[in-house]
Amino acid sequence: MRDTAFFGTQQCELKSTVHSAFCTIQGTPEKLGVNLTCTAKSEEHVTALMQYVNDTLLPQMEQALGIQFEVRNLQFAVAGRENLLPQPERLQDSGNADGWLDDPFATPALMATEGLRPKGGDRHTDLSMA
Repeated sequence: MRDTAFFGTQQCELKSTVHSAFCTIQGTPEKLGVNLTCTAKSEEHVTALMQYVNDTLLPQMEQALGIQFEVRNLQFAVAGRENLLPQPERLQDSGNADGWLDDPFATPALMATEGLRPKGGDRHTDLSMA
């Protein structure tokens, strides 16, 4: 069974559209299960890869073992790509970002060009416990 699982892994990995693959076979002759994970290099290759595995590879593996798989756990995915997101944008400095320290409990007001600003930041609030 180990050789047949290795064969399944190897046959998937030999395809030029495959990024990686892994296959295991578990169970007893009465209830044999195959676990095959195959990752395509791009999304447009997934359908052809699924068809290859179902129509060609699994029947070859079953023929080599002389037993039909009772359970087929097949997983297909697309390999990740680096730098999928654009570079992070720099945040603009608001200039007076520390104005909220003058009156930290003031209700913020939304300004169209400046974002949230506390109202009444010009008065001093005594926060002492005395």
